[in-house]
Amino acid sequence: AHDIITFWLFNTVVKSQLHSGKKPWKDVMISGHALDPHGKKMSKSKGNVVEPQEMIGKYSSDSLRYWSAGSKLGDDLSFQEKDLVTGEKFINKLWNASKFCFMHLEDFTDEKVELECVDKWFLGELNTVIKNATSSFDTYEYARTKADVDKFFWQTFCDNYLEIIKDRIYNPDKRGEAGRKSAQYALYHGLLGVLKMMAPIMPHITEEIYHLYYSEREKLDSIHVSSWPLPVKVDDCSALGELIVFVVGEVRKAKSEKQLSMKEPVKVLSIIGKIDVKEFEKIEGDVRSTTGAETVEYVQGEEMKVEVEL
Repeated sequence: AHDIITFWLFNTVVKSQLHSGKKPWKDVMISGHALDPHGKKMSKSKGNVVEPQEMIGKYSSDSLRYWSAGSKLGDDLSFQEKDLVTGEKFINKLWNASKFCFMHLEDFTDEKVELECVDKWFLGELNTVIKNATSSFDTYEYARTKADVDKFFWQTFCDNYLEIIKDRIYNPDKRGEAGRKSAQYALYHGLLGVLKMMAPIMPHITEEIYHLYYSEREKLDSIHVSSWPLPVKVDDCSALGELIVFVVGEVRKAKSEKQLSMKEPVKVLSIIGKIDVKEFEKIEGDVRSTTGAETVEYVQGEEMKVEVEL
């Protein structure tokens, strides 16, 4: 932390120069201090110290690491127990999402498949996070990596992608085996990418999940000796991906406003805007299954919007 700059760091640099004429290192990463919940420096004499062991016992070491990884370089970070609660929620969600994925990946073979548009969009979003996380870690900005992966996991992966592909993986007899295999490919690589990017921050839960499924298939004893994730080559389907997320979000909002179950069928789903119907047909099956739409109408217009008849 920054308290060692004028003593340990300075002395080490000077001694290294005097003894050997060399720099002891190329980079120095300076973090901040953990402060009490009121933003004051922790001090035993003030009685405002929070013992890490107590928090680890109450939550977990991964939850404590999740909190500490929220600090930007050089910044102090106030201790808030609610951040450890958030870390626990992340752990539970990661565990449950992983178990769901593994349930549908038992027969996965990682063979080359023709990916569907929504799966290409998801892997494209994953690629962006991998590139950003790699850049952030290379410059020691671990807080940015944590924030980017956390947002991707909760919003893109869990809230949207898993919900959109459920019908395809549950009903290959209706949606086609090729559609299921496409979703399996994206699930396998998407979840593995999330685990690898979070492994330096939350090493225990990622290792546990890795051994539930991936270690046997990846042929490595630990996620911590595996390679860093690389972007997956896919065609750009970002526009259609953003469109399906927008449409699904608008339908959810309409159902929520009327206090209806998300499973409530939609009589007519009207999609208004500058729409290329042939392009939209690539995602129409996923739109229908996710929204419960019985009829989908396309209306050309200047402003993109969605009308829902329940």
